[in-house]
Amino acid sequence: MYTPKKKAAIFTRRQFIFASAGSGAGLLATAMFKANRINANSQVDITKFTESLPTPFAGSPPSTLMIAKNSHSFHRNLGASPTLSYGGLSILGPTIEVTRGTPLRINVVNNIVGNHPFLGAVDTGLHGTLESDKNSPRVSLHLHGSNTEAKSDGYPMDTFRPGQNYLYNFNNNQEAATLWYHDHAMGITGLNVLAGLAGFYLIRDVDDPVGGHGPLGLPSGAPYEVPLVIQDRSFNSDGSMSHPNQPPWLVEYVVGVATVNGKAWPNLNVDRTLYRFRIINGSSARTYNLKLSSKQAIIQIGTDQGMLNAPVYLSHLLLSPGERADVLIDFSGSLPGDKIVLENDAISPYPNGRANLIIFNPELPEIMQFTVNATAAASKPIPKMLRLHKPQIKPIAVKPIRQRFLTLVEITGPTGPIVLLLNNVYWDETFKNPELMERPKVDTVEQWNIINLQPVAHPMHLHLVPFQILNRQKINPAKYLKAYLATGPRTVLIEHAMGGPTVPTGYPPPDPTPFAIGAARPPAPNEAGWKDTVLANPYEVTRLIVPFGAKAAENLPFSNSFIGTYVWHCHMLGHEDNEMMLPYEITA
Repeated sequence: MYTPKKKAAIFTRRQFIFASAGSGAGLLATAMFKANRINANSQVDITKFTESLPTPFAGSPPSTLMIAKNSHSFHRNLGASPTLSYGGLSILGPTIEVTRGTPLRINVVNNIVGNHPFLGAVDTGLHGTLESDKNSPRVSLHLHGSNTEAKSDGYPMDTFRPGQNYLYNFNNNQEAATLWYHDHAMGITGLNVLAGLAGFYLIRDVDDPVGGHGPLGLPSGAPYEVPLVIQDRSFNSDGSMSHPNQPPWLVEYVVGVATVNGKAWPNLNVDRTLYRFRIINGSSARTYNLKLSSKQAIIQIGTDQGMLNAPVYLSHLLLSPGERADVLIDFSGSLPGDKIVLENDAISPYPNGRANLIIFNPELPEIMQFTVNATAAASKPIPKMLRLHKPQIKPIAVKPIRQRFLTLVEITGPTGPIVLLLNNVYWDETFKNPELMERPKVDTVEQWNIINLQPVAHPMHLHLVPFQILNRQKINPAKYLKAYLATGPRTVLIEHAMGGPTVPTGYPPPDPTPFAIGAARPPAPNEAGWKDTVLANPYEVTRLIVPFGAKAAENLPFSNSFIGTYVWHCHMLGHEDNEMMLPYEITA
């Protein structure tokens, strides 16, 4: 189990960063080192669309899930890379398929032997990371999107070492949806997920049953329902995955090779018919704006937490880290031999990148390819209604009992961001000062207002509960920040960031409404469903309606009310690993 690090370790980390950022020559050398190290794949001929897409179709749910070291080749021109994996696979874990209301108990066993695949990147200066993680890595499994008891949520402090195990209980009392499980160990989540610790978890129900043949007539099972997890990676010349040594901390891992289901720029041969793709953005930091080179529509039928009311026809699909999309693509109008590329035109970090020499953020315009088989065209109807046996999604009618104002901020040094924070609060502060922790009451509805005071968009994820996006609205960041800093006298930053600024900040932050610019914008049509991860744009307030229990409102997509401690955090994994995560407690 994780034990909070002493404050001295945090001081050492921050002092090192300031001390190492001295001269311009040193800055340039550091930038060149990072660029060369993280883009080592340029030494290897990684051809596009020559690898067949692996298809992780669902099997019987396991009762035991082993975590171990393994090896995997991401491309025929690459040697095998050391990986961490679930269930004896070389990369990713088995796709788990369950039915709503049928519980699943999984005994997860840490059987990792030897050094972490990213040994040099294990950074003991990050809060919670231990020296022993280099050769005896901790793990914690989080079922992302699950409405489950606190002890089975994958709390980042509920870690276990090699030779230990942890029993998880998933009740699955929620609507059919595309969930995913991944590592969540404090301080090394990003490295563990990049090394391979992620997998699909599909919940089924009466509208979308196991085995298909449901009332919606959706494509199901092999080969027409295909899970896709998109992750950008970088490689050394020997085929091993590349990650810069740390410290200094890498603020965003945004690199130049697209991998889908563990293969670099793969190809999928498709028949001339309708396909269903369950897409996860499993990247560390990259947001994708996906489109098809054929200019045809991507038809979204579901979001993070289940089906939309009706299909949404998209020319582009924006998907930030942690978000999922359930989509249909109709190849019946394509010609035999057509090659259709899944493209991406988003800049990372989204939406404008970072103007900083030390950040290497290449564009990634192509993700994978579909090659159309020479089969007879077989068109299939697109269902007009998607929630036949479930209530239509409507705005929650219950008035929130409370509004919370929650800021996204960073401390910046000469080389760029040093640490990213929520509400200017560090993780360990919430245990010393309980008033700094959000504590909603069970079976109540709250409005959470996420105020992004940075130039980078952040995908914000709440554990346990789905929510609805109310709206987004631009604010004047300079005026808001002035008011925010004037609400002191809390001076947390000087306590933690040695060499950093003394900034009095208040808690809670002020309401951003007086600083709004223009009208509030409703969610996009494909966001107008149940979500658990939301992209908070720069210099905007993103307003969420959050039910903290099944009795909080009518027609909710889950059936349980839990109390206990969970977390909310940015799902850019480098941010999450460096303080952009806080616990929150649901109380009775």
